[in-house]
Amino acid sequence: MFLADDNVHQPWAGDNMSVEVFFAREGSQRQRGAAAYTMPLAACVEKIGLKKRHWISPLHDTPRFGDQSAQGSHLDPYKHVVVKLGEEEAKASGWRAGYYRIDLNPKQAMERLGEPRKPWSVRRQP
Repeated sequence: MFLADDNVHQPWAGDNMSVEVFFAREGSQRQRGAAAYTMPLAACVEKIGLKKRHWISPLHDTPRFGDQSAQGSHLDPYKHVVVKLGEEEAKASGWRAGYYRIDLNPKQAMERLGEPRKPWSVRRQP
């Protein structure tokens, strides 16, 4: 929600645009599974501080962090909060499509957003 000078909520394209929020580990493994959260772009900006300057890569280049040669990194704890903004959302909102890395760790993000979606609660499309 964005407030104008007169403190009245002004509609913004980000109110209706959905983004996906993932937690990522260090190492060479690709992101797997469903997003921890799916939420409107505006909520992501407001609750976890997403900014345009957080952009790190285009959609075709899934980000990876840390030592890419580390073995067993799939067992390490999650360290990064990554937001995925799709092409349609980007066009409608004036943002750049791709991945954004938030200046929070997963614990801080969960404190602001609540419990993430459980992997087993995600319904697969037929």
